[in-house]
Amino acid sequence: MKGYDSKGACNRLGKNFPSSALYQKALRRKRRNAAKPRHIDKIVILGDSVAYGYGTKGGIARHLEDSFPDSEVLNFGINGLTSDGLVERLRAEHWRAELAQADLVLLNIGGNDLLRQYQGGGASELIRQFVPLKKKYRRNLLEIYGTIRKSNEQVLIVQNSLYNSMKKEVQYFGFTNLLFRMWNSAIGSQGVVVTNTRKMGKVPSIWLDSIHPNEEGYKIMHQLLLETLQTTGIAIAKERQ
Repeated sequence: MKGYDSKGACNRLGKNFPSSALYQKALRRKRRNAAKPRHIDKIVILGDSVAYGYGTKGGIARHLEDSFPDSEVLNFGINGLTSDGLVERLRAEHWRAELAQADLVLLNIGGNDLLRQYQGGGASELIRQFVPLKKKYRRNLLEIYGTIRKSNEQVLIVQNSLYNSMKKEVQYFGFTNLLFRMWNSAIGSQGVVVTNTRKMGKVPSIWLDSIHPNEEGYKIMHQLLLETLQTTGIAIAKERQ
């Protein structure tokens, strides 16, 4: 269009929106991150059976080893681990030395908190206890984040959100979708990157069982992680110059 100034138009639009200052701040942060690529020499994986890679040949750890061939990948995932269990182990200083040297910590935790409540009292009890359960999960996450950063302020913390692996044909699919969205709102904090794994629930062929991804599922999870880092503005240098 004749006489149209896209830059000027963007500036004018920005002045009309209260959030423009926040957007500009986020943009500057994104540029700073991109200008200073992070060197990933050591990756530590913490969490439950999904972190561990149950039923597969290494889970997401194997894909991270392929993407970061010059990095050490340490997988401390534990089958059945809850956020309470992870807090207890961190308080007991498990993996302290490894976390102090880590450049990236990947977390996958929280699914067993819900599962154990469901197994203990069924759906009705899970619904009744959901709010206090979520509050406790949030407190645990804040302690987990804080403990990791206590001896390693520069570490990049990335946490996977929970996905809904239930088939759409199942009666309670819509309800579980809502449940997971509410649960996932407890995840994250300043400086913590959250990978949205919701897309995984839309692919019926990637499940080993009703909970765990198969090999293809971990491939997708890994790709979502890399895409999240990229869109967050975090540049990863795979090799030292």
